[in-house]
Amino acid sequence: MLCLLVLVSTTIIVIKKGKIKTPLYFYIAFGIYLIFLILGFAYGHEDPQIDIKFQIFAFLFYLFLLNKKDFKVLPFLFFINIIVLIIYILLYKGLFPNLWHTVIVGYQGRVYGPSIIPIVLILFYYLIKNKSFDLKLALAIIIAMPSLVLTTNLMNIVIVGILIALLTLDFKKLIQPKIIFIILGIGISSFAFFTSDFAPDLIKEKVPYLLNPLEYPSLKIRQNDLKAALRRENFTPLEKIFGEGFGARTTIFRENERAQSWSNFYTFQEIDNGFYYLYHRGGYLLLLIFMSIHGYLIFKIKSIKARTGFVFIVLFTCLLSIHYFNNMFYLIIPFLILEGRNNTTKASQEYKIN
Repeated sequence: MLCLLVLVSTTIIVIKKGKIKTPLYFYIAFGIYLIFLILGFAYGHEDPQIDIKFQIFAFLFYLFLLNKKDFKVLPFLFFINIIVLIIYILLYKGLFPNLWHTVIVGYQGRVYGPSIIPIVLILFYYLIKNKSFDLKLALAIIIAMPSLVLTTNLMNIVIVGILIALLTLDFKKLIQPKIIFIILGIGISSFAFFTSDFAPDLIKEKVPYLLNPLEYPSLKIRQNDLKAALRRENFTPLEKIFGEGFGARTTIFRENERAQSWSNFYTFQEIDNGFYYLYHRGGYLLLLIFMSIHGYLIFKIKSIKARTGFVFIVLFTCLLSIHYFNNMFYLIIPFLILEGRNNTTKASQEYKIN
């Protein structure tokens, strides 16, 4: 996938005869990134490529989005949604090599595979474009459900549920027979699957927490991990402000109250918390920059529903994972906010690559 992205990005530059369109904010973002990259090298991180590859390909992907004028975001997301389903089915059947994990099937039937966000991005597209819930979206949700269930990813299941709710909170449209039929169909089929023998045991175990997410054990583990990591953190006052440029390997002791024999030391490249990820790299300064940028993005969104969906995606994803920073497809969200209307901004200029 990454090699393909390099090929596509290079092709764009060649086809456009060395001319690419880049808005001013792209250079500002790249400049900020370089500052913390240099800081990371100064600290001599032992394996910097772990993080560099995510950011470099993210910048390339965003250049692709900016310069491919005829790029259709929604059809692309529908296509990726189908591809993800096919990959998970092949993984589950043992017909596809697992490129994402050392094993295919893990704890209580969890299937390890590609990150599942196409349906999240599709739903956000509908929100920001003020599109109505339609048959195409219903089919996309149905296609996404098996993948979400196979990976038992409660984070994305909850996000999808919230975004669907935001899309359907129009009571005038809710009373239309077509919409009622679609919602009932999705609800009944999802409930039937979650309670059937076909659903993985792990997803059955997580379903009750949909109504009481604060009691979700995974959330509590992440809270405890974060507290333990901060207690062991030995940043100087300067490092608290500027961070270390890269994430340090963090070792904590995780206590299992149910089974003490499972209590042990765990070492992470990053705790599963996006805000902690930012703090390690750029301290409070990078956290402030992140908050300021997202405050501006919220301001740029005109729809209250789209604003709510955006805030929920960012907060929930960052509280439970670092996917927001190591999955380049999340860049489609700011792209839709900043470039969605014209695919270019007034500040865009053409730069010749020598």
